[in-house]
Amino acid sequence: VFFTFVLFLESMAALEPPVAVVLGATGAIGREVVAELLSSGAWKTVVTLGRRPLDESKLPENANVKLVQRQVNMDNLEHEASDVFKGAQTVFCALGTTRGAAGSAAQFKKVDYEWVDASAKLAKQGGVKHYSLVSASGPNANIWASDLAIFHGLLYIKCKGMAEEAVKAQGFERVSIFRPGLLDRGDLARGMERFFLRLMPNIKVSQMGRMMVLDASRPAAEVKPLAVFEMAALRAAAKQGRAP
Repeated sequence: VFFTFVLFLESMAALEPPVAVVLGATGAIGREVVAELLSSGAWKTVVTLGRRPLDESKLPENANVKLVQRQVNMDNLEHEASDVFKGAQTVFCALGTTRGAAGSAAQFKKVDYEWVDASAKLAKQGGVKHYSLVSASGPNANIWASDLAIFHGLLYIKCKGMAEEAVKAQGFERVSIFRPGLLDRGDLARGMERFFLRLMPNIKVSQMGRMMVLDASRPAAEVKPLAVFEMAALRAAAKQGRAP
């Protein structure tokens, strides 16, 4: 009887709408992920974790009903945010910056690799089943790189590769890795960005956010332990409005 009762509780828990944690929620893709999660009735609670809060005036109406914003020191995640991951089903990680915005190579590596690594470890400890990561085209953890600005392109793809490996090393039930190329950041796009968007294949950040949420909601029969989505697959899926 006790065993049957436990199975009943587990089945009821499985029917409960899941909780999502979003890192990098103030960035171009992160804010689109949050908007999609808040607009969907499939998610019970959306927790954003980061240094700055989201501007709630730009979020869907009544977003505060299921949105929880946690401001933390990202360098101290283990002590300030370990509780955030407990009970969450999926972590959406859209952490990323530029060398210019970061101010140095060391700070760039901290955002694009170290914070991803730390969050993946805490997510695993908290029982998270699915980690969904925004990476980039051509990541390579083993490539030679330097902190010199002239070699930043190599450092970028190395950090993205290291972040992917850090997430995979945790042994989540599911890992989804998205490798977009040129992003159309909409109102965040700057002059040169807009110029290249007219010349090169690109993908809208709104499409990225939607596809990440659709992927996280896949039927169990379609789920793979490790799914890596390259730019061509992402653009094809975006045109059809489906998960990649």
